[in-house]
Amino acid sequence: MLAFSEVSIAQPGKGGVLSGNLITEKSEPLQGVTVQLTSMADTLQFLTIQTDNKGDFKFSLLKMGYYFLKLSYVGKRPIRIDSIHIRAERLDFNIPDIVMKNNDIGQLEQVVIYAEKPIIESKEGNLTFNVTESANAAGATAGELLTQLPLVAKDADGKITVRGKEPRILIDDKPVELNLQQLQDLLESLPGSSIEKIEVMTNPPPQYANEQGGVINIVMRKGRIGRSGRIGITAGTRGEFSVTGSYNYRKKGLTLAVNTGFNYNRFQGQGYSTRQNRYADSINYLSTSNRNHSQNKRPSLRVNLDYQLNAKSMFNGVLQLNQNAATQFSGTRFTAINQFDVPWRITDRSIYSGNNNWSPSLQLNYTYKPKAGQSLRILTNWNGGQQASDRDFFQFYLRPDGGITREDSMQRQAIDNKNRGGTLRVMYDKTWQPAKLTFSGGAFYSFTSTHAITAASYQKMPAQIFLPLPLLSNDFVFTQGVYQGRVSFKKVIGESFSITAGTSLEKTQIGFDIRNEDKQVSNQYPTWLPFFNLNKSWKDRFSATLSYRRSINRPGMQQLNPVLDFADPYNLRFGNPDLLASTTDHYNLVLSRNRPKYFLNLGVGYHQVNDIFSQVRTLVEGGKTEITWENISSREELEASTWNGFTIAKKLKLNSSASFTYIKYSAYDRLVRKFRNGPSFTTTLGHQWTPHENWNLTSNFNLNRFATPQGFARWNSSLTVGVQAKFLAKKLITTFNMIDPLMNQERRNFTYGPNFSVESYSITYTRNYRFSLAYVFTGNKSSAKKKTKR
Repeated sequence: MLAFSEVSIAQPGKGGVLSGNLITEKSEPLQGVTVQLTSMADTLQFLTIQTDNKGDFKFSLLKMGYYFLKLSYVGKRPIRIDSIHIRAERLDFNIPDIVMKNNDIGQLEQVVIYAEKPIIESKEGNLTFNVTESANAAGATAGELLTQLPLVAKDADGKITVRGKEPRILIDDKPVELNLQQLQDLLESLPGSSIEKIEVMTNPPPQYANEQGGVINIVMRKGRIGRSGRIGITAGTRGEFSVTGSYNYRKKGLTLAVNTGFNYNRFQGQGYSTRQNRYADSINYLSTSNRNHSQNKRPSLRVNLDYQLNAKSMFNGVLQLNQNAATQFSGTRFTAINQFDVPWRITDRSIYSGNNNWSPSLQLNYTYKPKAGQSLRILTNWNGGQQASDRDFFQFYLRPDGGITREDSMQRQAIDNKNRGGTLRVMYDKTWQPAKLTFSGGAFYSFTSTHAITAASYQKMPAQIFLPLPLLSNDFVFTQGVYQGRVSFKKVIGESFSITAGTSLEKTQIGFDIRNEDKQVSNQYPTWLPFFNLNKSWKDRFSATLSYRRSINRPGMQQLNPVLDFADPYNLRFGNPDLLASTTDHYNLVLSRNRPKYFLNLGVGYHQVNDIFSQVRTLVEGGKTEITWENISSREELEASTWNGFTIAKKLKLNSSASFTYIKYSAYDRLVRKFRNGPSFTTTLGHQWTPHENWNLTSNFNLNRFATPQGFARWNSSLTVGVQAKFLAKKLITTFNMIDPLMNQERRNFTYGPNFSVESYSITYTRNYRFSLAYVFTGNKSSAKKKTKR
């Protein structure tokens, strides 16, 4: 049995409304389909109509109760949809894109149980977040919505994680081939109102079985047959503003979706830190206090085109353009304190930054399905980008009483990064139905190149001319190529037991050409990535999945870039071009139980991580610390997670998740580097209340704590509450959101080294009250022809 999801668009009257549309397997509208709606309480009471030229049908002024729908058309397999419940709190139903397949000889009527769409769904440990059902989606970005999902969090570095691991991001089942900065710009510019649902695959398919944190698939809205669209505007008390628009066109085998928008936001924050430096004969301290503010302007455009060439072939093209124009200011006071707790040196340092990032990308994809159970997919991707950044540094030296002793010369850092890359993926899948055996194979090649130029200079006084700083300047080219071949088999035994096994073999080539030093660094390494999966399900909707997989984590530009960041003169940051990739062996067991009123999931895992690359802070001469990336030996992770959903009543649904990971480092790292074992914890709690079909209230609460090799980040939390109301036959949508109404985002970090310790605190003023207004428009209406009524 199948389950159709619902999207309400019909106008509610004094009675119930049921509408929908019929299409062929080629996505063409079906005109003249006989649609019969029958009361399940009295089968002698029924209505019969035919679909119009768009395949649409609509029943109005329906009485309360349960109904079933029968669909029939010459040459097509009949369909019966059961258990459609018209009631006071839910009068309006729409069943979109009902596919009628060709009728083969001997096929019986297809019976479908209609299931209303909850905000969170679960199947075999995987989660689906139905964004269209959430009031928090209006005015939000994809990046904000991801953190409202069970199991999903942002770590201390701002990266998206699932059960503590970094996932692969897909959009419409296609990988997003962007670097970390470009991905963040994309997620922060993609409007939440353009997303239909977000899928979290903790047990991903063979094509992505070796990803560290599974897969997150963002499914965009496609619209209904004909023309439709949406325009929206959002404003918030924090100073944010956005305007979005979408246009959708679907006819026969053609689907066009255009999403565009402009997003402006700003943030303010402040913080402090205290560092204790321990030497052989003395102890001293460095205290800092800072304030900062930033603003971002993010225009975006996404064009998606699907064209069905014939019954077996499909073409897809995606054009994505993102920009982020940002300005930032930070001011920091550094106070050096001697062993007698007396300040002896004070400096003020201000930094003004301007950044402009462009990220265009183009995807061309082809799908060929010669017969049922067989498919070939060819995915190509090109992406480019440019990041231009200018930073000016001003520094003043003060006396202990606060008076200015002298003004330092101004420093300037200009960064120009140009990125380009491409990916070719080939995926082939074939199922032998009698043997219940599925083969999945594929290969891909990925290439990225970054040319980074950093020009540092200082202003000579009193001549006020800028002179170069060669030791702080760089000109280098970074390239990376990845080749992969993959093969796997899945065998279904009986009706409820399956075994999947496969492997990938990768070869990675990286190169650094540091031109200003006439230095070349290159490396290449093969990686064998096997995976194995056992799945068993029982009739009472209980399932168990035991899996093993090996994943690889390659260092990116943030970790490899050797350019010295001297924004903080007492904490110097730079990358390490000699870093090696890290591999992890994952052993997981997931137990799931799904019932009509609830779903429960429990996962336990053991992860062996080798050649870890992690950020390490070291105290050097002059009371400064150097922060860079190093390969440390290894670590073990013990992990337990749970993610659950409960239907308290038809109007009220709850969901929750919690993930606990205990990290244990090697004896060498604990003894020599003073690393500390410790736990990380993330949790979410959400609810959806629908008092009326035109009103809904959703909320989401997060609480996180993250461990690091040299310390930990204390608890931090976030809260989002949204109220949504629909008017004018649900075409006018108003939403009010409260983001962190009780507390702002706070973070407290502790770092411990062999001869120093640091405690830092920061707060970002995230409290925001957001109002959104959107209008949904559709093409010309055409009513279905009524045939009989009894």
